[in-house]
This record gives sequence, C-alpha cells and structure tokens, in this order.
Amino acid sequence: MDMKSIRLCACATALCLTASRLTASYSPIIRDWKDYREEFSTQQFKSLEEDFKDAGKLKAYLKDFFFERAPYGDFPLDFKRHLAVSDEVMRDTLMGFVRESAAKIGWNRGKYQSGDSDEVSEARWLIYHALKWMCVCTDGETKKLLRDVAMDSAKSKEYRGSAAVAYLRRADAQDAQGFLAALLADDAKLPPDHRREVRFEIERMLRKTKVEGPKREAIDAALNTMKAREPKE
Repeated sequence: MDMKSIRLCACATALCLTASRLTASYSPIIRDWKDYREEFSTQQFKSLEEDFKDAGKLKAYLKDFFFERAPYGDFPLDFKRHLAVSDEVMRDTLMGFVRESAAKIGWNRGKYQSGDSDEVSEARWLIYHALKWMCVCTDGETKKLLRDVAMDSAKSKEYRGSAAVAYLRRADAQDAQGFLAALLADDAKLPPDHRREVRFEIERMLRKTKVEGPKREAIDAALNTMKAREPKE
C-alpha cells in the first residue's frame, strides 16, 4: 500500500470513529441556543432539566457534546441558564473533566504523555472544552484555576488560551486589565506560539460575544501589545 492510500485509510477511519460518537437524536451542526433548543420537544427539554440536576448525568451528556459540536460565544451561559443547571452541579462537572483528564496526561507534573492514544487525545479535548465552558462558573476556586492555567508556561498553549478567554468572560474591566497585564508582564512565560494562541482565542471571543466599554478597551490594548511583540517577517 502506497503512502497516499495509507493517508486515505487513516482519514476514513477517523471519520468513522467520529461518526460513531454521534447519536441519532443530536445534530452535529449548531450555531446558537435557538438551533439547540429547536431540537427538543417541550417534554424532552424538561427531561434534560431534570437530568442535569445530577452532576453525573450532566457529565455523561457533556462528554459526548464536546466531541460532537463546538458552539461557543454565549452558548455555555445560555445552556446553564435555560436548563436551570445549578452553580454547584456545573462547577463539579467541569472540574471533574479537568482533574480526571489532567491526571491522565500528567499536566500537574509539568509534563505531557507522548503519543496520541485515544485516551490521551480524549483527555486533551475534554480539558480544552471544559476550561472554555468555565466562563459559566462564578466561584473563587474556578476563577483561581483559570488564572493559574493561563499564567502557567508549562501548560499547553491551547489550555492557556481556553483558560484566558474563560477568565476574561467573567472579569470586570479592572480585573481584566490586571489579568492581562500580569499575563504579558514576562515574555519568557508567554513565548510567541503561546501568545499567538491566546490572542487568537481572545479575538474569536470578541467576534462572538459583546464586550464594550473599559473592559473592551483593556482587551484591545492587550491585543495590540501581543501583535507588537510578534516577530517581524
């Protein structure tokens, strides 16, 4: 088998694996809350509300959801509000993803397991999405976790970008300004590839959500600083 055939087989296998995760009742295409809500009857929606009073059921649901779709913007906030998910259940669910997945890939030791096994790939994907969805949490423990991840140069750039965006979503203008100043204070702790990833995530957040006033000004100033520090071609 030549190299082209091997690549085609690999792509077909990946598509099959992805398709196998999709359930018949959920569409993989979703743009906003309205798209999502229209998938369910009133009875089904009420059933979800009841299920999501339990962190275990919510965790099982979101694990599949994170692999099937990628809606951001205000969707996580809408999801929590309209499905009446409590702060405690949402926090426990998302923290559970992060802690369990981090244990598998070894980020608490400042290292990452090599290879791309299904287990490691799944763990990385779940952390990335769980961190981003933590914008819905308002407790101090979650806020500290997001800040710590965003500031930690030993973490993957994707995790730092997700954590930074989630932190900014929940911050007021003064908090956002202080957070961004600390993030940009030491270039050695935010190397160029990490800085580009964080900038990309913040710019995407600004495109998909409404941020105005002093908070927007603080974010725009930080983005300009990031761009100015990028290597000239």
